[in-house]
Amino acid sequence: MNTLELLGKIKTDLQSRRQAIAEKMISGRISDIASYQKDVGLAQGLDIACTIIDETLQKINEEDVDT
Repeated sequence: MNTLELLGKIKTDLQSRRQAIAEKMISGRISDIASYQKDVGLAQGLDIACTIIDETLQKINEEDVDT
């Protein structure tokens, strides 16, 4: 498995975890405001991680084009 495949798999996992949080929120399975705030923070962190992976993949692709 190369770096691009690994990053792709990590991103897919992060997105599925983000989706699980969204489904939990939509279905009303959050018990209190503290849990809601925690889930919102986790979801934001997952979104940031996906953005970082996208930027890293873009840099890797640009380096491959330059060489």
